Amino acid sequence: YAYSLKTQLNDKEKLGGKLSSDDKEKIEKAVEEQIKWLESNPAADVDELKEHKKALEEIVTPIMTKLYGQQGGAGAGGSPPPPHGHDDDSL
Repeated sequence: YAYSLKTQLNDKEKLGGKLSSDDKEKIEKAVEEQIKWLESNPAADVDELKEHKKALEEIVTPIMTKLYGQQGGAGAGGSPPPPHGHDDDSL
C-alpha cells in the first residue's frame, strides 16, 4: 500500500497531479515514515503491519475522499477506490 501510494504520488498524470501541494506533502511524509518503518522491521508480525497500514490510511483516506468528492468520483455516500485495487492488508 505504501509503495503503491509513493508511485502514484510521483505520477503527474495520476494522483500526483491531482492533489494540492499541502495534501501531497502530508501523504508523502506519512508514506516515507511507513516505508522507513517497514525497512527497519522486516520481521514485523501481521498485527504490527495492520496497525501501521491503518495509521497510514487514517492520513490518506480523508484526503482521497476530499479529492474524489471534488471530482464527483465517489458518488453519494461512496468511498474512493483503493489505489490500484490494493484492498488487502499489505502495507
